[in-house]
Amino acid sequence: MDFGLSVFDANGVKTLGMEDFTLQKLAVLIVPAATGGGRGSNYEYILMDVPGYDPATCFVTITPKAYAPYDQPGYPDTWGGLPTYTNLGGTRIAIYTQINYREPDGGGGGKNREMWTRNVVESVVEVVKVN
Repeated sequence: MDFGLSVFDANGVKTLGMEDFTLQKLAVLIVPAATGGGRGSNYEYILMDVPGYDPATCFVTITPKAYAPYDQPGYPDTWGGLPTYTNLGGTRIAIYTQINYREPDGGGGGKNREMWTRNVVESVVEVVKVN
């Protein structure tokens, strides 16, 4: 029985399989559920410094610890979403749990005010290296 990833060419010849590489889990981080928001911009992040991390040979997955018990409506609701990440260079990864946005300030003239919001579910961040 085969499991995992298998790639075949047009002639049915296997060109890539799980025996061609290995996966090594480098780090795991639990991000707690969080809500909040306010005026101004918020650039806070959770720092992951992962020895051996290189974006050319690694990938990051973020999965919720629990899923909504109903179909998602396609717009933000009370259940929340997932954090996001960005590479900071070297072995450092930033995990963001909030977004910044602008909204009209209500005074007319096309002026906006900076705002931020946070609504994330408890999530698991995993960093994996492909060898």
